[in-house]
Amino acid sequence: MTFKPFSLILVESNNRAMTLTSKFKKDLHTLKGAVKGDFFLDVKNPKLFKKLRRFYEREGRIEFTGDALDDYDTLIEVIGEDLNKEVVYSQTANPNATNSEFDGYR
Repeated sequence: MTFKPFSLILVESNNRAMTLTSKFKKDLHTLKGAVKGDFFLDVKNPKLFKKLRRFYEREGRIEFTGDALDDYDTLIEVIGEDLNKEVVYSQTANPNATNSEFDGYR
């Protein structure tokens, strides 16, 4: 039996890169509190803190130094920047709207 050598072909993924707000959607309130300085994220939610470290390391956005205080400050700063640049839109219906107001959206 003979095997033909083959090369591994990597196909570019169609998946968009995850953003902070899409990956950590349910934790946005916690992240905003940590950025505001209401609490220390690594103390309040160490599991989330580790996930965020891994997320930013994999994205190549932060190169951690090993100094816990500097790394924490850097991480919180970058999270704050990302939260400010990624606007989260929410849509609410107008309870006083009539059907005629929506006629143009068909």
